[in-house]
Amino acid sequence: MSNFFQQLKELQPWQQTTYAAAMAERMFPNYALFCQATDSGNVQQLKNSLMLIWELLSNKDSKINFEVQLEKIAEHIPDAADFEMYGVYPAIDEAMAIHTTMELAMGTQPEEVTRVSRLMRQTIIGFIEATEELPEDEKLRRKVLNDHELMQFDQAFQDEVLAQISAMKHPNKAALKELRLMAQNEGISCLGLSAAL
Repeated sequence: MSNFFQQLKELQPWQQTTYAAAMAERMFPNYALFCQATDSGNVQQLKNSLMLIWELLSNKDSKINFEVQLEKIAEHIPDAADFEMYGVYPAIDEAMAIHTTMELAMGTQPEEVTRVSRLMRQTIIGFIEATEELPEDEKLRRKVLNDHELMQFDQAFQDEVLAQISAMKHPNKAALKELRLMAQNEGISCLGLSAAL
């Protein structure tokens, strides 16, 4: 995986932003599901923020007031202390992923691209730990996690996103649209969950 992170760090800034946007897109239903279950958060706001990033990537003349967007995203990051349910954690991770993607789009945090990759992986690990019985033995536990279907899907997805982005020499509207559709995965998140969007 470390070689994978190295490849992410070597991407051009717009490619890193695209990568992070694809990760955030795949995690989005987790946030939407939490909002539906708790009648809190703001699905539309986060969806708009993510859409603005894709627009910026597709059209270099697009303008985003980054400070305003970052404030709006921060306002809608749930506080885990307010909810006695597991679903708050994937929702926090998704909001953080969009926040980080926005920072990448600003060009202020180029090293943050690996954070979004790790964030999605941690979301999946947390979900497996919360929903399944895992072995006590650390080595065995790690193997069960790595072999898990959701982790395998995630690995394949992240590899595919990196491959597609690496093949783009400059932002290509059609290729970006295709990538975004793939990331949306017909509304099924990295946890295999879907929400009515």
